[in-house]
Amino acid sequence: MDKNADIAAKLQALRDDYAQRLPTELAQLRILVNDLIDPELRTPALTQLNHRLHKLAGSAGSFGFTDLGKQAKKLELQAQEWLANDHLDMGILRVFSVAVSALGGDLQAERNNKAVPLISHTSVQKTNTLIYVLEDDLDIAEEVCMTLRHFGHQVEHFATIAAAETEVVRRAPDFMICDIMFIEEGREAPEAVMILQQHLPAPIPVIFVSTRTDFDAYHAAVKAGAVGYFVKPLDIIRLVDCFEHYLDRNRSAPHRVLIIDDDLALAEHYKLVLNAAGIHVQISNNPQVIFELLQDFHPDLILLDINMPGCNGIELAQVIRLNQDWLRVPITYLSSEQDVEKRALALARAGDDFLSKPLNDRELVSAVTTRAARSRQLSEALDRDSLTGLLKHSRIKEQVDIELSRTVRGGGDLSVVMLDLDHFKQINDTYGHPAGDKVIKAIAHLLRQRLRKTDAVGRYGGEEFVAVLPRCGRDEAVMLMEDVRRRFREISFSAGERTFNVTLSAGIAAYRPDMERADQLLQEADAALYRAKSEGRNKLCTNS
Repeated sequence: MDKNADIAAKLQALRDDYAQRLPTELAQLRILVNDLIDPELRTPALTQLNHRLHKLAGSAGSFGFTDLGKQAKKLELQAQEWLANDHLDMGILRVFSVAVSALGGDLQAERNNKAVPLISHTSVQKTNTLIYVLEDDLDIAEEVCMTLRHFGHQVEHFATIAAAETEVVRRAPDFMICDIMFIEEGREAPEAVMILQQHLPAPIPVIFVSTRTDFDAYHAAVKAGAVGYFVKPLDIIRLVDCFEHYLDRNRSAPHRVLIIDDDLALAEHYKLVLNAAGIHVQISNNPQVIFELLQDFHPDLILLDINMPGCNGIELAQVIRLNQDWLRVPITYLSSEQDVEKRALALARAGDDFLSKPLNDRELVSAVTTRAARSRQLSEALDRDSLTGLLKHSRIKEQVDIELSRTVRGGGDLSVVMLDLDHFKQINDTYGHPAGDKVIKAIAHLLRQRLRKTDAVGRYGGEEFVAVLPRCGRDEAVMLMEDVRRRFREISFSAGERTFNVTLSAGIAAYRPDMERADQLLQEADAALYRAKSEGRNKLCTNS
């Protein structure tokens, strides 16, 4: 059974379980309504009735009982009014009792009219990117193709548009880099690509290169699906920078969402729907473990139910905001609350947004994806080095600490790599700081491209970098970094008419059970790096 089929089966099992529990829940509501007649039982019964109606209003629609959820919401509003006024009109109570008795009048009919829950079909992430280079200048084509292959991409070159058209139809690439003018063919690539895109299942992102700088050339490129435009003579590293930036949007780790809701069945439903969309989710109904959950999971977004016993969502949001470590994580309330003043009050105290229950699956995925993406984008803007896009010094040190804590608790392997560019000062002195920046960007691109999505990479200093490799032992870390070292030394850099190559040295520290602090791993990686430098550079050393 594939992933989507498995999730669909679990969602259906949740719906079936919910439907089986509904008659008991509705019977309990009727008992509570009868208790309202007794003055001694009235207040606790009304409080419990309001809570149960709120849960029913928020969950019924998600499990396929939309009409039931709407009816429950109307009754909840009446119960809230009685609680607020501390007065119960017996005439209205009789009408209320009839309405509660009528809840779920024909559950089977309503359920039969509902479609199977929406499952998002996420594409499988490719490990190698297939790139087509359309360029009639063979010297430029060779340089572009060679550089992209050094970064680990699969590249095919086409000297004519006609040859590329045939292959694109047969096997569409992940990306295209195209010259604009093909003089011998008497054709321009943007027009050909635009027509080709119309016959493909999904558009292919394109970078165009040309000597032209006029508006018409840029306009034609945009209509053909351009995500980048570079003027010759080409700065290959800048072109790769644009290319990698585009790919990073799909290469980044899945978004992480923490859901706190006392209705675990509904929370599990949300989790399965979001999992199907490629989002990692952790759920809990216990507000008291919030800081442990945050520390272990590091969510991009927190979803809080407002009405929870003991500690409601607004109070929990305030608790979270008291801890400086989590001020940056957005909090979105999940609630069927429609009162504008109550919503405003909740946002004023803590929290950032509201999502109204019930949510259908498509709304849930869209709302969560948008909010989690914005959260990560903001965090990355604050946490990442402006030149390389890698984590800053403080954040990569924090990542070492996080992964070490996980490894200590759960067992397994962990490796930390400290990497340094050889003779980098000479590069700046000889070729200038702009050339040095190209080199820094190139190693950053290579590290992001060759390491795994679960790995963290940071710029530790000027030309020094740190990589954190969870669930990666010493031997696997050596293989990964040896591949990076070999590919990097083969990249040719240019500064004016001159070309040059750069090498790197790296130290690898593998976790041992006696390690309890992040700085132990960093110190051992640094010592291994020093040994690699002292033994001639352009090599790797480990901590044992």
